[in-house]
Amino acid sequence: MNQYSPKAVMRVFDGGQKLDEASLNKLFLKQLDNIYRIKKQLIKILPSLAETASFEGLKVSITENLDQIKMHILRMDVIYKMYKAKYSEENCIGIKTFSLEAYISNRNPDLPDLERDLALLFHLHIVEGMETAYFDILKRIARNLENKDIEVLLDQNFETSIKNIEL
Repeated sequence: MNQYSPKAVMRVFDGGQKLDEASLNKLFLKQLDNIYRIKKQLIKILPSLAETASFEGLKVSITENLDQIKMHILRMDVIYKMYKAKYSEENCIGIKTFSLEAYISNRNPDLPDLERDLALLFHLHIVEGMETAYFDILKRIARNLENKDIEVLLDQNFETSIKNIEL
């Protein structure tokens, strides 16, 4: 079961505290920018992380994940067009630092191969958890805004993120 129950998230919108449609749209686009930024950063760093993996199956998995990330970005580009908005690039120190940490630790020549691969898996699993949470909450906001087309696009990203975690 997903840790975000529909009641817990929707209670915010359906309970005593409500956001108007303009505020919900603003929140939606801000959070879409955040996950978009994460995906763009992953495209930059994953190829070099794949090179550091000693286990061939891990290299293949990372490479296949890149294709899925590109598909997620394409779907988010469609959402931006539907909103008649553009990705708002902001400096995201948190995700860049997190990615840099993974990059540096996987370049450490003192780490045994297996330890390096496990550290990489740990990093990727944390990122996949963030992706899943973002897509889940964004699709709930889209549902609340009664935007079925955007909800479907986000659900597709959510479902592929869930499958990545299960692998």
